[in-house]
Amino acid sequence: MMQQRWTTRYRCTQLLWSFLLVLAIWCFPQVALADNQQEINSILKTREVALEAINNRDFSKIQPYLHPSFTITTVDNQVFHQVPEFEEYWNQQFSSSIQSIKMNLPGETVRTFLSPEIVVSSGEAIATFSFKDGKAADMGMRWTAVLQKLQDQWTIQSLHFSSNLLDNPVLNATKRLVWTIAIASAVGGFLITTFVLRRQPNKEPEQPSQEPQAQKN
Repeated sequence: MMQQRWTTRYRCTQLLWSFLLVLAIWCFPQVALADNQQEINSILKTREVALEAINNRDFSKIQPYLHPSFTITTVDNQVFHQVPEFEEYWNQQFSSSIQSIKMNLPGETVRTFLSPEIVVSSGEAIATFSFKDGKAADMGMRWTAVLQKLQDQWTIQSLHFSSNLLDNPVLNATKRLVWTIAIASAVGGFLITTFVLRRQPNKEPEQPSQEPQAQKN
């Protein structure tokens, strides 16, 4: 009788621990997923602030989202470590034929957590160039970012952009401008030459001068 009670109690204890184990296994991924989603939302917030700064050319709010030793590498292989330097570079892009540049990040972002405080993200980007002559063109790019969490804030430690140099709308626009100038110069030169030639008076052929003959006495 006593042995049967111990057996029943042992089985109940086993069932209880099995139930607790299953409950812990089921709840742990849910908690981890919730925590991970909170981290992703914070990462997305940092990305949105950076994207807004670039599109609006306003870098006054981005400083808290940058790592103290951040690095930005642009598509033309320029490297920046200070916000004022990058801001000056970015504003110089609008001094020629470019009126505005709007960037968006389509597609899915690939994220790899190297640790709870470090994540590597990568994805695609499309930069839309609007030119002062009214035309527009898109340039596809790839980007890679390393973010580090500092004091409960995800900061950009490094950001790198790359693109296909053979498909550059700025270079294409420059080529079109050069060809336009060359054609305009050629047509202008032809018209000027034709106009000058037409304005020149026709010269009549010179008549041989006749000297008076001396009279004979």
